[in-house]
Amino acid sequence: MAIKTVYATVNGQTVALTLNSSTGKYEAQLTAPAGSSFNLAGGYYPVSVKVTDTAGNKTSADSTHSTLGSSLRLYVKEQVKPIITIMSPSAGAYVTTGTPEIKFKVTDNTVQTTGYSGVKKDSCVIKIGSKSITSGITWTETEGGFIGTYTPTEALADGNQTISVDIKDNDGNSADTASCTFKVDTVAPSLTVTTPVEGFETNKSELSVVGTTDDVTSKPVAIAIKLNGKDCGAVEVGSDGSFSKKISLTVQGENIIFVAATDKAGKVTTVTRRIIFNTTAPVIKSVQIAPNPVFAGNVYTVTVEIE
Repeated sequence: MAIKTVYATVNGQTVALTLNSSTGKYEAQLTAPAGSSFNLAGGYYPVSVKVTDTAGNKTSADSTHSTLGSSLRLYVKEQVKPIITIMSPSAGAYVTTGTPEIKFKVTDNTVQTTGYSGVKKDSCVIKIGSKSITSGITWTETEGGFIGTYTPTEALADGNQTISVDIKDNDGNSADTASCTFKVDTVAPSLTVTTPVEGFETNKSELSVVGTTDDVTSKPVAIAIKLNGKDCGAVEVGSDGSFSKKISLTVQGENIIFVAATDKAGKVTTVTRRIIFNTTAPVIKSVQIAPNPVFAGNVYTVTVEIE
C-alpha cells in the first residue's frame, strides 16, 4: 500500500511531512519552541507521529513508544546567558572585617518570562584571589532568579581583595564573570598627641594641638578636634600624617580636648587630654618674718600666706 499522509505534532503544532524522493523518507522543517524544555516533564517536548496509507490504515507513535519513544523526544535549549550582579561588597568599598558577607544576584533570562532553563546553582564558583569556592553558598529565591550569599571561613588579609563569581544556567549557558575589588581594613589608625600633655596648665588662651597619625591600609586619615564638646573646625593633615591645630581657651579651670582619627574604612582612634586654663594671679594675704629683728648670723623664718 502507498502512504497517503504523515503528520508530526510537537508542542501543539501539527505539520505534514513530505516524501524525500532521494532518501525515501518523509521530512518537514519546524521551528523549535521558544522556551527551554529543561523544566518540562522528562526535560523534553513530546513528539507524536501519525501515518495513514491509501487504504485507510493508520499507525502512530509518541514519546512513550516502547522502541521509538526515545527518538520522539525533542530537547530544546535556550541561548540566553544568566546575569550576575554583585551586591556586596561594592566595588571600591572599605570593609572593617576580614570575613565580609559576599552577596550577589543571579537572573537567568531577562528576555522572556517563561521557558528559561533556570539557574544551575551547583555550577556557581566564587573566587577570592586565587582561591575557588563551590560550597557553603546560601541561596534565597528572588524574582527572576536567586540571591547567593557566602561568608569566608578564613579571615581575608587587610588590603585590596578581588572577588569574582561565575555560574551557568541549566542549559549550559555561562554568565559573564562578575567581579569587584574592595579593601579590607580591620586595624584602626594610629594617633599620637604630643602637645598638650595630660594635665597641662597654662594662662595663655591660645593653644596648639599637635600630633601625628597614620594608617597603612586606608590613608588618608581625617582628624577631628573638639574642645569641651565643640568642634574646632577643619584640621589639615600632612602627607607624613602630622597635624597642628590652634584652639582658643575660654573656660577657666578644666578643659577637655578630644582628638579623633578616622580612616577611610570608618575605623576610629581617640585621645583625650584634660588641661587647666587659669589666668587669675595668686594673692599674697600676709607675710611674717620671725624673729625680727634677728641677731647677725642667726637663722630667721619668712612665712607667706597666699589666697
